[in-house]
Amino acid sequence: MTDLLYIYDFIRSRTTNARRVAFTKELYGYTYSWRTKAGIKQRRKAGLLEECEGAHIIAESTIFVPSQYKNLFDELFDRFQDIMHLHVYEVVREI
Repeated sequence: MTDLLYIYDFIRSRTTNARRVAFTKELYGYTYSWRTKAGIKQRRKAGLLEECEGAHIIAESTIFVPSQYKNLFDELFDRFQDIMHLHVYEVVREI
């Protein structure tokens, strides 16, 4: 199977801000914190890019994805298809 290149662009950034942030958190991950009696605790929630070995960012809004993770990325992008334009390309070979 061939690897994939996902290129996406948000349609309207201001009106879909909450959904755009949710997408970004799921893709890149985030760190959250909370207060306890002992002090502030922090924990990292891994994003899809961190969970999938070999997937990495090529440029802003461009992601390289190994073919075995295609279903995971397709599912994520399908959930947010209403706020973005998406193009997926198969990478045949690197020159």
